[in-house]
Formats: sequence, C-alpha cells, structure tokens
Amino acid sequence: MEHTVQVPASLIRKLQAAAHIAEDAQDTLEDFLLARDPRFIEKMRAARVSHRARRTKPLDSLKKP
Repeated sequence: MEHTVQVPASLIRKLQAAAHIAEDAQDTLEDFLLARDPRFIEKMRAARVSHRARRTKPLDSLKKP
C-alpha cells in the first residue's frame, strides 16, 4: 500500500535556506579554528616562503600518478 505525502514548496525552500545557513556557519567555524591553529599557521607561512622562492610545482605535475 503506497501513500503519497505532499510537502509544501514553501517548507522545502525553508529547509534549503536553513541548510545553506548551517553550511555557511560550518565554513566560518572551520576558518575560525584554522586561523587559530599554530600548526596550520606555520604550514601556511612555510608555503608562502616556498612560493616566494619559486620552489613550487605545476599543478599538472602533482596530478600525475
């Protein structure tokens, strides 16, 4: 016996909006936590030094098996 439930489009839109807000909040929280992680900050500083010294590899070379 199959039953069909009709969900109003307005409810779907509200759920989608809530999901976007939650995703944005998660992204913001991740950024906040990384910005205060000393290990991450040191890795970013080292990466910048390497980049400025032109010790980088092309993306295509990293993709090769």
